Amino acid sequence: MTDTTYEEKVARLEEILRRLDDSQTPIDELARDVRAGAALIRELDARLRAVESEVRDAFAELEANGEPAKS
Repeated sequence: MTDTTYEEKVARLEEILRRLDDSQTPIDELARDVRAGAALIRELDARLRAVESEVRDAFAELEANGEPAKS
C-alpha cells in the first residue's frame, strides 16, 4: 500500500467539499463525506505540524553550526 501524498489528500478534500455543496448528493453519502473530510483535515493538520517542526529543527541546527539562517 502506498502513502497518499499531501497534495492528493488536499485534492480529495476539495472533491468532498464540492460534493457537500451539491444539493443532489444523497444524505447518507453526505454523512460519509463529512466523516472522511474530518479525517483528512486531521491528517493534513498533523502533516503540516510535522513539517513545521522539521523546518524549525533544520534552522536551529544551521544556527547551532554557526551558519546564518536565511529568511
